[in-house]
Amino acid sequence: MNLVDEIRKANDIVDVISSYLPLTKKGKNYFGVCPFHDDTNPSMSVSRDKQIYKCFSCGASGNVISFVMDYESVDFKEAINILAKRAGIDIKNNNINGSSNKYEKYYRMYDLALKLYQNNINSALGKEAVQYLNKRGITKDLIKQFKIGLATSNDSLTKLLTKKDYSNLEIEKYGLGNGYNDLYFNRIMFPLFDTNNRIIGFSGRIYNTSEGSKYINTKETPIFKKGELLYNYYNAKEDVRLQKNVILVEGFMDVIRLYSIGIKNVVALMGTALTKNQISLLKRLSLNIYLCLDGDSAGLKAMASVGEDLTKAGCTVSVITLKDGLDPDEYILKYGKDDFLSLYESAISYSEYKLTYMREGIDLTNLEEKTAYINSVLKEVKQEEDEVKQEFILKKLSLEFDIDINILKNNLKKIEKYSKIEALKKEKSTSKKLDKYQKATYNILYIMMNSYEKTKLYERKLNYLPYQDARYLANEIIYAYKVNGTLVLADFITSLNEKENLLNLVKEILKNVSDDESNFEAFEDYMQVIREYSKNQEIKRLKNLMSEENNPVKKAEILEKIRLVKIGE
Repeated sequence: MNLVDEIRKANDIVDVISSYLPLTKKGKNYFGVCPFHDDTNPSMSVSRDKQIYKCFSCGASGNVISFVMDYESVDFKEAINILAKRAGIDIKNNNINGSSNKYEKYYRMYDLALKLYQNNINSALGKEAVQYLNKRGITKDLIKQFKIGLATSNDSLTKLLTKKDYSNLEIEKYGLGNGYNDLYFNRIMFPLFDTNNRIIGFSGRIYNTSEGSKYINTKETPIFKKGELLYNYYNAKEDVRLQKNVILVEGFMDVIRLYSIGIKNVVALMGTALTKNQISLLKRLSLNIYLCLDGDSAGLKAMASVGEDLTKAGCTVSVITLKDGLDPDEYILKYGKDDFLSLYESAISYSEYKLTYMREGIDLTNLEEKTAYINSVLKEVKQEEDEVKQEFILKKLSLEFDIDINILKNNLKKIEKYSKIEALKKEKSTSKKLDKYQKATYNILYIMMNSYEKTKLYERKLNYLPYQDARYLANEIIYAYKVNGTLVLADFITSLNEKENLLNLVKEILKNVSDDESNFEAFEDYMQVIREYSKNQEIKRLKNLMSEENNPVKKAEILEKIRLVKIGE
C-alpha cells in the first residue's frame, strides 16, 4: 500500500465530512446538504462501505481526498497534508505522488522576491517606509503579519533572479520585471497569496512621492489569476470557523485595518467585481457573509450587485453600511474601533438593504416610476423565505402607498406563479439526457468498478466501448484488477488524480448511475446495447462505402456484407 492510500484509509470519509457539515444516517448511507451548490434539501450521499460521496443534484462526487480538495479549495498535495495531519501520519520525508507542479519554479521565484523585499524593509533602507506605515496605523506586528516589504533600486531583484538562473523573459512573463529592470522600485510591497498560501503576486504602493500610479499590481500570469483569489483567504479560515461568518471587503488595506482592531474573519475582493470562482471560495469559508464594501456610490452599487450574486448562490448576506462615503480603512481611522464594531453588530439583512437601495433615484410623484418600484419590491418579497418578513414588507408598502394589502398579495401570487413556470422552462431547456448508448456505457463501467467477475466478462464478451475516454477508463479498471487483484473505488479515484478526463468521467458515472442490484443483473443487456451500437456503426460505414463505389460487382459484395452484419454473422 502506498502512502497516499494509507492516508486515505486512515481517514474515514463519514468522519471527515461530518467534521465539516452535519450528516444524518438513512439506511446504510449518510446524507447531508451538499456544500458545492445551492442545496436546501440534503442531496449528498456518503457511503462508508465504498468510502465515496456523491450529490444527486449537482453531481459532485469523489473520495475523502477530493472532498477536502474541493471543500478547502486546495490542491492534491495540500489535501494530503491536511488528512495526514488529521490521522497523525508523518509525511515530512516523503514525496507525495501526484503533487508535481509545473509552476514550482515560479513560486520559488516569487518567494525569493518576497524575501528580498522583507529584508529591505527590515534594514536601514526601510526606515522611511516603516515610518510612513506607522503613521497610517500599520504597526511592526502588522508589517510582519502581512509580510509587507519594500522594493528599492530598479534592478536589485532582476540581478538576484538572474543569478538564480531565471531568464529576463521569465522575469517579465511572470510579472516581476520589464526587460532588464525590476517592475517595482521605490514602493511598499504588499504580497498576494493563493488559497494554498503561496506567494503569487504583489501590489506596490508609492510612499515618498506623488509621481506615478498610486498602486502597481501584478499582471495576470500563469500563476496569478485575480478572479480566482480572495486576499487573506488562507489566514482567515480558522477565524471564520470560530466566528461562523466572513466579512467581505474590497481591498487589502481594509483587511489589514480590520486586523488592527482584532477582526480577523475577513477577506478582500481586490476590486468590486465578484467572479464564480470567488463565490465558490466564499462558500467554502462560510454561507454567512457580511458585506462591507466602500461607502461611496460605486461601493453601494457593488454592494447590491455582489449581494445579489451571493444570495442567488445560497448565502445568507448581511450588509454593513459606512457613512461619509468612506472605505473600511478610512472609516476605522476616522471613527475608531468601537464605532465600527457597533455597525458590524447591527448589520442589516441584504433584502432590507436592497429595498433601500432600489429606492435611490426613484421619483415617487411619478405614477409609472412608483408602480415600477412597487412591482420591483414585490419581486424581492418573493425571494424572502421568512413569511413574517414578507407580511411586514407588504403592510409597510400598503400603508405608505395607500394600496389594499390584498391587491399586493394577489400581485405577489402572480409573480410567484410566473417565476415557477420560468424556472420549469429553464430546467427543461438546460437538462441534458443521456442516450441509451451513453447509459449502457456508464452502467458497464460502474459495474466493472464494483465487480472483478463482470470485468472479466466484459473482456471475454465485449472488450469495446463506443467512446474513447470510456475505453481508456475500462483499460484502467482492468489494469487495476490485474495488478492488485481487487479494486477499491476510493483508491481508484485517487489513482486517476493526474488523468483529469478520466476522473471527470468517473464523476459523471457516479452522478448518473444508481447503486441498484438490478443494474448488476442487467450487465449482459448493457453489453448487448453496445453490440447494437457497434453493428449500426459498421452498417453506416459500409453504406457510405457503397455510395462511393461505382463497380456493380463490388457494390453487391458490400451489400452482402451489410446483410451479414444485420443477421449477426
